Amino acid sequence: MEERKLKKISEYMNIAQDFVEDELIRSPEDAVLLASALMAITRNLYVQTLGVEHTAKMFEVMADSFLITETMIEQYKQPTIH
Repeated sequence: MEERKLKKISEYMNIAQDFVEDELIRSPEDAVLLASALMAITRNLYVQTLGVEHTAKMFEVMADSFLITETMIEQYKQPTIH
């Protein structure tokens, strides 16, 4: 069951990525506008499915994950002394 869901997510991501790449070939200056549109669509889907409160929590967790990921990346860029 979970494997099927992951496969479906991957398929949707590939479709969305292809769409984004095609749009950015035509209008690379619109990258932030395109991202904003995709975020709005994502927000609307979450609100329709989960409700406002759970959507707000979902976006909060997502934002936190950006900070955590960037912190980890920066730590691994640091040279280590052996």
